[in-house]
Parts: sequence; C-alpha cells; structure tokens
Amino acid sequence: MFGKTKFNFWFDVTIFTIFLVTAITGLLVWLVLPHGRGGEDFVFLGVTRHSWISLHTWVGLGLLAGVAAHLILHWQWISCVGGRFFKKLARQARINFSLDSLLFVVFFLVNLSGLVMWLVLPSGGYQGGRNPYYHATLFWLTRHGWKDLHLWSGLIMIAIVVMHLKLHWHWV
Repeated sequence: MFGKTKFNFWFDVTIFTIFLVTAITGLLVWLVLPHGRGGEDFVFLGVTRHSWISLHTWVGLGLLAGVAAHLILHWQWISCVGGRFFKKLARQARINFSLDSLLFVVFFLVNLSGLVMWLVLPSGGYQGGRNPYYHATLFWLTRHGWKDLHLWSGLIMIAIVVMHLKLHWHWV
C-alpha cells in the first residue's frame, strides 16, 4: 500500500526535481546564455535561448502548482505550529517554521516577479526605439527592476532551499 508518509516523500522528491530544473535553467539563462540583441537565437545543447526561457517559465509554473499542493497537504502542521509559535513550542519546530515562512515569502517574490515579467510587462525594444512600453512600470518597478527582483530572490531561494533540506535531512 502507498501510505501517507511514502506519498509525501515521493511528492516532495518530485517538487525538488522540478525546483532543480527551474533553478538550473534560470542559472543557465543568467550566466551562460548571451543577453541582448541576437541572444535569442543563441543555441546551447541544441536549444535556443528563447526555448530555455520558455522551459524555465513552464517548469516554474509547475513548481508553483506543486508548492501550492505541498502547502495544502501540510496545512495542518502549518496552522498548528503557526498558532503556537509565540507560545510553548519546541525549538526545532520554531526554527523549521521560521525558515519555511522565509522560504514562502521569497518563493512568493520569485513567482510574483516572474509572472509580472511574463504576463504584465512586455519585453523587447530598447530606449528610444519603437517599444512604447520600454519605460512602463508596475508598483514603481520597471521590467528591469522586476528582473533584478526575480534574479536576487531566486538566488536567495536556492540558498534557503539548501538550508531547508539540511534541517529536514533526517526526514529524507
């Protein structure tokens, strides 16, 4: 039989695998593939920069869905520990809840910024060019500002996921 513990384990392994693909493609787009004009046609491992970005976007959406399901599956623990956070609570549970809450906030920022760049603020164009949206802003940030928020919150999220795994390694 496939019990709750085994299901949670394999579900978390799946989410972590999706996270790895999202993180690796994001780092690849940032560090390896050229930016700017003409960079969209650059090919790495037989895949264009544009296709790497699309893969990163769609796998990131899968990660968003997986994390939402993870939160639903663990909501009882979240509400129990959250309700007792400022009362009597084991030190390890307080540390786990604090780190997980920080991870949630950073994950929210990564996804918000990614969705804004993908759906709200159009890309392309250059200053003085034909793109009327070049200077468009949302909540006082330009597309470049949202891109920086996505990058840095993504890097912070990678570090927090490593700490999350270290804290939960005994369970793994």
